[in-house]
Amino acid sequence: MNRPARIAAVTTGLMGAGAVCGAVTGIWSLGLVMSISGPLAIDVLLVFGGMVGAALGAIAAPILGWSLLRRVPFGRMLAVCSAGTAIGAVVGSITTPHPRGFVASGLAGAAIGCIVAAINLWYRARQLDWRA
Repeated sequence: MNRPARIAAVTTGLMGAGAVCGAVTGIWSLGLVMSISGPLAIDVLLVFGGMVGAALGAIAAPILGWSLLRRVPFGRMLAVCSAGTAIGAVVGSITTPHPRGFVASGLAGAAIGCIVAAINLWYRARQLDWRA
């Protein structure tokens, strides 16, 4: 397999894995927030949380994988960034003072959580490279 085909295959794999992890993270975090804050509407949970999470995960995973987290194993990258995203989304949604800002603050918290988790992974990978 030549280099461009390999790059395309890895990028496609990152997009697929990011979409799956994003959908699971979106459904989980939105379900947790909705169960804490009010009635749980399963259709909103599955459609909105899953679709938005999948779209954002499919975008974020290749960008982070090719730029910031090149030295981090894919499984660790997906697990830690998904956990950071879920924690950020829940904290962002719960700490919103106004009910209309529920979605926007949840998405902002998710983005901040993912970026913080990615920077933490990058820093740890850099420390391991430095020692070697």
